[in-house]
Amino acid sequence: MYLVHARLRAAPPHELPDDLREAVRAGLDPADQVEHLAVHPQRAGHFTLGFYLLDDSLEAAERHAESVCRRLLGTRVLPAARLLDVGVPLMPLSLSDTGTG
Repeated sequence: MYLVHARLRAAPPHELPDDLREAVRAGLDPADQVEHLAVHPQRAGHFTLGFYLLDDSLEAAERHAESVCRRLLGTRVLPAARLLDVGVPLMPLSLSDTGTG
């Protein structure tokens, strides 16, 4: 399973609906194959969608999340926004070190 973040910026006036999380979850289709979704509103109209996806590779998961995001934007489930980037968040080496070496 991969966690993929899609970062977006809402169009001016940069107001995100209070029910953004519920709206996005309701807009997901079973065909999207999203195992879990997290929504993180941020400053000045920026927000991140965290998709948990079962895919064969990191690259496939990133393409999958971008596709779902673009569908949600196209069907106006999401507020008018620009997709800034899509990618697997990187973990600092200090956190990924298991100490077994």
